[in-house]
Amino acid sequence: MYRLQKTLLLLCLVLLECSCHKRLSSSPAISSVDTMKAVATKTLIGPLNESRIYKLLSGYNSNDNFEASGIVAQGSYFYIVFDNRYTIGKILNTLPQNNNANSLLSTGSGTSNFEGIAYDNYGTPNWYVVEECVKNGSVWNPRIREYDDLMNYQSNQWADYTFNSTTNNKAFEGIAYVRRNNQDYLLSIVEGTGAIAVMQQNGSSWNKVTEFFLPVTFSDYADIALFGNTMAVVSQEDAQLWVGELSPTSWSTTAGKGVVYDFPKGSNTGVVGAGNNILYGNVEGVSFMDDSTIVTCTDKASSNQPTYQTYKDQSVQIFRLR
Repeated sequence: MYRLQKTLLLLCLVLLECSCHKRLSSSPAISSVDTMKAVATKTLIGPLNESRIYKLLSGYNSNDNFEASGIVAQGSYFYIVFDNRYTIGKILNTLPQNNNANSLLSTGSGTSNFEGIAYDNYGTPNWYVVEECVKNGSVWNPRIREYDDLMNYQSNQWADYTFNSTTNNKAFEGIAYVRRNNQDYLLSIVEGTGAIAVMQQNGSSWNKVTEFFLPVTFSDYADIALFGNTMAVVSQEDAQLWVGELSPTSWSTTAGKGVVYDFPKGSNTGVVGAGNNILYGNVEGVSFMDDSTIVTCTDKASSNQPTYQTYKDQSVQIFRLR
């Protein structure tokens, strides 16, 4: 009897250990990695090309501000939104300076609050531009503006994702278009939390379907881009880029996929590779040109940033991943 009881006790202990192991191993991946600070294992190659935005456009000078906040590579052009302008930049991807082929599209005056841009190439092509957050009654919501293929403004709709007055400036910071299961979606990244909200248009608004998180933590999340299922997310404050994979079957990232890149560093006079200063401290937009090349754009440096970061602000730059 004693031997039987001992055997049963050992069996229970084994089963308990297996059960605990099973519960731990089946926990969502985000629970074990959502506090991991993003650590770069690679550095972006380049810049292969770069230019201040005012130099690309005819008739502008260094006194003209182009606070770039989002970018999309489409065809032979880059399309850029600015948080201080309603006009949208259309720039040849070879970055020719003072060129009449480079232009500002659409109209409007004042501060736009634009933070991201996405291209919908399914059926009738059109563009989406997100206003980070706008007061909507007693709450704050992002707003999605829609443009036709020629960048003529069509309409705007509220996004069903609520912020309050203390978080409205850390709201939707970038968007990316996804076509899945014959449905259109926008992936919208929240600057303050890194949540990626899956939004779907429903009548007069964009409704949240679900949301998911990245397997790394940045200080902020400035933009999101897709090339097929390859996903890129940039951090302005950390001057880093995460590249991973969007699961083709669920709204999540693929476990085990992902690399964090540093932007190239340089001297206190803005020379890349000649020092260890963070030069690209204002990157707010990212887009894929192909599976191994990205284009980024930078916001205006603030007065409390080091002088060497002003050399790369309000600019467009091209880097290679490998």
